[in-house]
Amino acid sequence: MKTSILATLALSTFLFISCNSGSSNKNNSASNNENEMEQMMPGDSHSEMEHMEAGAQHNEMDPMTAGAAHEEHAMLNVKGKCDMCKDRIEKAAKGVEGVSFANWEIEKQVLHLNYDPDKTSTDAIAQAIAAVGHDTDKYKAEQATYDALPSCCKYRD
Repeated sequence: MKTSILATLALSTFLFISCNSGSSNKNNSASNNENEMEQMMPGDSHSEMEHMEAGAQHNEMDPMTAGAAHEEHAMLNVKGKCDMCKDRIEKAAKGVEGVSFANWEIEKQVLHLNYDPDKTSTDAIAQAIAAVGHDTDKYKAEQATYDALPSCCKYRD
């Protein structure tokens, strides 16, 4: 009786924390943790909460390094200045077929990518970014495209 009450309390606490965390990976791990909890035997050396928390942490992935098994991670230097640039750069990168993740860091001016090398290449992604007005190490945006950017986005001297 005590075991079922503890299990119910632990599961309720876990579900409450998972639902309020805002992390979809943690929410997806709830059903896995329910199955793990059913398999636990009384007298295990870890408490139910420690076991569930370890399972949730194990299932979390960093999108800047994790992707499908066939995906590659790359970083491109991309010029820009503001949040409007960030949106434009990321949208251009994600618009290339095969790109599953794009995040541009304003301070470092580096674009992190996850992409499928069978569908695209870093060259194709860099060309798409240059086409919307942002210079990369390999491709420079056309002057007319750069000139059409809002004044807050002007990064050339």
